[in-house]
Amino acid sequence: MKHLRIGVDARPLSSRVSGVARVIASVLRELSDDHEFFLYSAQNPHADYAEILAHKKIHWMQGEGLLAWKQGLWFNSALPASLGKENLDLFWGSQQVLPPFLPRIPAVLTFYDLVLLYFPGAMRRIARIQQRAFLNYSVKRASRILCISDQSRLDMIRELGVPEEKTAVSLLGVDPPAKRKKSEQRKPPVNGPFILSVSTLEPRKNYGMLLDAYGQYASHAMARAKPYPLVLVGRRGWESADFYEKLKGMEETGLVHVLDSESDESISDLYEQCAFFVLPSLYEGFGLSLLEAMARGKHCIASDLGCFHEIGGSQITYLGSKDVHAWRDALADAVSKHRSGKLRPTKMKLRDWSWRNTALVHADAFAAVV
Repeated sequence: MKHLRIGVDARPLSSRVSGVARVIASVLRELSDDHEFFLYSAQNPHADYAEILAHKKIHWMQGEGLLAWKQGLWFNSALPASLGKENLDLFWGSQQVLPPFLPRIPAVLTFYDLVLLYFPGAMRRIARIQQRAFLNYSVKRASRILCISDQSRLDMIRELGVPEEKTAVSLLGVDPPAKRKKSEQRKPPVNGPFILSVSTLEPRKNYGMLLDAYGQYASHAMARAKPYPLVLVGRRGWESADFYEKLKGMEETGLVHVLDSESDESISDLYEQCAFFVLPSLYEGFGLSLLEAMARGKHCIASDLGCFHEIGGSQITYLGSKDVHAWRDALADAVSKHRSGKLRPTKMKLRDWSWRNTALVHADAFAAVV
């Protein structure tokens, strides 16, 4: 195997763990014995990655100068000049965009989704501007493009005209659930069983529909038994004032709880503690939280999206993302079965969904382009 010097868009490692950061971390863990990585970001690395960054073949290349105060500006203007100083063999665009004026070296791009085209309002303004300016350039400039699901690959080919032979699928992975004693786990947010969903609160996650369905379920359930509470875990992204007013009203009933700053360990505990998991998204490139819930054997109800079928196969209950009544009935049915001990768990082979597999697909792509 040829030893490679690989430049990486490492901006996600400057903040708490995210899906993109997990992809980067998995590649670094698996491949840093064979290759040398130069991680580029305008800001300090987050403490969560201290162990990875201690490796002798991983170098943190922090941006400096007037533009370093803003990651996007630095990435597009100052980074290209920095890349020319390290005699790199290739550059890995870990966030589906490449910097303009990239030196004449091969580039591998990891591609996630087309939120830019389908739900632009769900993106931060600077990210939206950057992707509009550079997404088409990036997929053309890339030597190889790795998509996180076959659905995202087909979307990209159809919408951006990318040649199929330039693409491959690199499914995301899941860490084996840590077995922690109940005494070590975070205290559950409610007493008794609860329904869990993990995702950012933004329009494409479709939580407005879920709240309507849950409200109908809860009002019907009140007459017979106490409804299971709904726990939403995720930061508050862009949403309408009407949505947050509705959410506030449901929080005040004590039946809906929002947790927006949970650690990875706490979220893992919540997966273990919940009765079942729901994910009503209108659009996704993958569905990492769905995979994480399945890894813990949880019964899952999800929107009828192609990428969710890639993860769950026949084990998940799939529903139309706008069918409020179907979601209401599915919630009631799952609660009833959970109470009676008849709720079907999911089963999966964790070795088929390892982060090592994700890293090895990237390794093949790196080797193929140099």
